[in-house]
Amino acid sequence: MAQTIPIYINGDVITAPKTGVLPSAGAQTDPIAMTTGSGAVAAGLLWGVHGELSSTAGQVTVRVFNDASETRELYKVTLDFSGGITQTSDLMSSAIPMFEAPYFTVESDATTAGKTIKMNFYVQALRF
Repeated sequence: MAQTIPIYINGDVITAPKTGVLPSAGAQTDPIAMTTGSGAVAAGLLWGVHGELSSTAGQVTVRVFNDASETRELYKVTLDFSGGITQTSDLMSSAIPMFEAPYFTVESDATTAGKTIKMNFYVQALRF
């Protein structure tokens, strides 16, 4: 029996928003494409996300959509940076299939507004 080894997409670490700091509390960034060194991630299985905030404290809500128009929300998670940490991750027990180039947004709270966050998504390649 042949063994199948999963192949993961080497996703870029993306600064959100691209224009600078997170918006005011409760506002979310414009949609940002998930990318690799060669361009947008075309499709894949989303397993989770890693976030690195420019300083500790606060929460951000990350949403992944199937397109830039935010037609269908595929994934939503709140990353908590309290307790003196600047990095945290969310990993799911089951992956979410993405059949189009995914986009994401980040929503800040009162503590994270004005900060910068770097995002990296854990994406496995789809085999057709």
